[in-house]
Amino acid sequence: MVAKESSDLLILGGLVVTGDGVTKADILVSNGKITELGQDLSNRSAARVIDASGNYVLPGGLDSHAHPIFADKMDTYSICAAYGGVTTVVPFIGSETHRHEIFGNHWGVRDYNPDIVKGFIEYGEQASYTDFAIHGLITTRDTNDIDKVIPDLIRLGVISFKMFMTWNPWGASRGTIHAIPDELVMQVMDLAGRDGGMAMVHAENGVCKAYLEHKFRAEGKVSIENYLPSAPNIIEAEAVHRAATMATLANCALYPVHLSAKEVVPVLKQYKDAGLPIYGETCPHYLSLTNQDFLREGYVLKVSPPLREDEDKEAMWKSLASGVMSVIGSDYTGYTRALKLTGTMDQKADEPILGQENIFDIGAGLTTLEFMMPLVWTHGVNTGRITLTRFVQSFCENPAKLFGIYPQKGTIKPGSDADIVIWDPSKKHTVDEEHGNSDFSTFKGMELLGMPIITMVRGNVIIENDEVVGKSGNAKYIPGNTSTTAYADKKYQVA
Repeated sequence: MVAKESSDLLILGGLVVTGDGVTKADILVSNGKITELGQDLSNRSAARVIDASGNYVLPGGLDSHAHPIFADKMDTYSICAAYGGVTTVVPFIGSETHRHEIFGNHWGVRDYNPDIVKGFIEYGEQASYTDFAIHGLITTRDTNDIDKVIPDLIRLGVISFKMFMTWNPWGASRGTIHAIPDELVMQVMDLAGRDGGMAMVHAENGVCKAYLEHKFRAEGKVSIENYLPSAPNIIEAEAVHRAATMATLANCALYPVHLSAKEVVPVLKQYKDAGLPIYGETCPHYLSLTNQDFLREGYVLKVSPPLREDEDKEAMWKSLASGVMSVIGSDYTGYTRALKLTGTMDQKADEPILGQENIFDIGAGLTTLEFMMPLVWTHGVNTGRITLTRFVQSFCENPAKLFGIYPQKGTIKPGSDADIVIWDPSKKHTVDEEHGNSDFSTFKGMELLGMPIITMVRGNVIIENDEVVGKSGNAKYIPGNTSTTAYADKKYQVA
């Protein structure tokens, strides 16, 4: 009798959660892949056996909205991700060489957008503890060669392209490069649509936003209570509507990022019902915090778009549960207090007195990654706002399908990467600091119930017993495939 070959890992007795439901199953892993699922695999041989009884077994999460270029780069960024159950990070990388120079990202000091992406891939595979995909970032520096940039990025497996719709003539005259005019947005949508890519937009009306900020500054209304009125709900809803109109004409899939306003929900539904492949993303802070928290805690909670009101928060939850909203991403920047106050990490800055700060001179950015999934579990799953399967769809399956990396990522199936999280629903945690370089915590003091206790990437344990046990240097860049996206293949539709 021939002995069965031993596997690398056997996970026994857990409740496996996918977008299709919850099943008690054992999981066998070899060479970084899930090789078998079954109700009783206890007779199988493996180098390590994990008893997951009493716990959930989840696919590793995706952070679909990542900025690992400031204080937290891919090393510490990916550690924070893994502590929170995220096994694949999807950062925005592109033509912002000035930032790469300022923040010491030597891989990004290049002229051509796809060359910057190539530099990041080389760097990321050496520095990261988790795997990663990439979103393209388009700025005005790409204007003259955009016809080459988009096809070249798609050939690299970068199939989604972020654009800031905050262009205004005053900002353009000052040389602002991130906000791009509508004609460039339209060009990108046209090019992406032809080759199976997807447009991503930071949706705020730039002219209205600049007008209001200028008006408030001129009137001396610069303290913290003036921030939300300077970026009202209507300018977000208008920009989503405008982007969806453009995407419809260009026959391009659309992904508006970090949505926060209740008025956006009917816009998403209108275009979904009309047949546009449009997929909304919200963030953990829009599901848990409001303007009242901002007024109490001060500048550390400044983010763009701003924290809004209770009715907006509830609208985000309802849209997520109903399927109008598709994904939750962190929008984690890894800012420090000095970076928010001065624009650099080198200068020291005095803490402003609450109510006496100029809120328009302070940077927008939060630290949300490590506690993103536990927070949504606590405030969503535990309260019945969303189901377990919706949790996995929003963090795992949907983003993997949208970015062309499913079923390699985002699910627990034979043949998929063994990106697996053992989740203890009874584990309590009080939020303090994240395991990165930021010196403030967006969710500090929150009481959470339900936490990851083991996080593994391709079968390699990265976090166990609240300790980093994995190593950097084993990360893989996961290129997106335009033919297997949710908007290209009906069998990969998002829920």
